[in-house]
Amino acid sequence: MESATPPPIDPGQVPGQPVKWPKILGIIALVLGILGILQSAISPISLYFVDTQMELMIQHGAEEEKVTGYMKQMKSLSLVSAVSLGLVAVVLLTGGIMLLKRNPKGGITLQVWAVLKILAGGYFTFRSMALTRIQMDLTMGMAGTGMGGREAEMMQKVTDYAVYGGMIFGLLWLAALPVFFLIWFAREPVRQEIAKW
Repeated sequence: MESATPPPIDPGQVPGQPVKWPKILGIIALVLGILGILQSAISPISLYFVDTQMELMIQHGAEEEKVTGYMKQMKSLSLVSAVSLGLVAVVLLTGGIMLLKRNPKGGITLQVWAVLKILAGGYFTFRSMALTRIQMDLTMGMAGTGMGGREAEMMQKVTDYAVYGGMIFGLLWLAALPVFFLIWFAREPVRQEIAKW
């Protein structure tokens, strides 16, 4: 007579005890949600420092019209991103709380957050990169008055590489947790566990 083989269990799961991943992922989502909300609340304050920096650039020879255009775009992007990413952080916080309470809608809430984070974060990363290019052009315009054409061209290339490298790294960093959540909550053992709640 053959003995029945017990069903496979997830690594780290003790038979008869509840799985631990909802608590771990819930705490991560809760903490990051709170930090995201705080960042969104504080980020508009940085505009005051940028105002001072731009005034100094005008005093040192930057074109006032370009600086003013840059500041209008910067203020608009900062406020829209603060509100948008703040709302996305609220979704993350809500999903974390639901997961901690083992609410079956917690998983889908975090998947919705993941998609929103990738879309909103990607959009604002690209917009920020465009503004960084304008700021670098302003800075290079000021510095270029004392440099020859060859030196200015080399500095422009270095700046381009730094901006694009920063954008690529930013996008990878931005997508890491959302992609993890999308994959995690699509797994069959995870869906079966959530169905028991």
